[in-house]
Amino acid sequence: MTDDALRTGLAEVVARHLTYQVGQLTLHVLRHFVAADLYRNGMDVVATQEILGHEWLNTTMIYLHVEKSHVEDAWVRAGQQMEARFGGSR
Repeated sequence: MTDDALRTGLAEVVARHLTYQVGQLTLHVLRHFVAADLYRNGMDVVATQEILGHEWLNTTMIYLHVEKSHVEDAWVRAGQQMEARFGGSR
């Protein structure tokens, strides 16, 4: 598949389903979105790095635009896992 075929296909899908993105959505932007979405939905950062083919983890982190609540959400999940693991009650 050629770059032109991918761009044409992407343009057709955007025109049909994401009209507010017409002329703005590129393959690179889509790559950023997919990487961030995978990470946001639980994919390990190292696995995301491998999928993107990055040599450096720092490069991958640039792709992972996540909500500001990401750290707080991770903190809550860690606390819940610890509580479940050790059977603690409050």
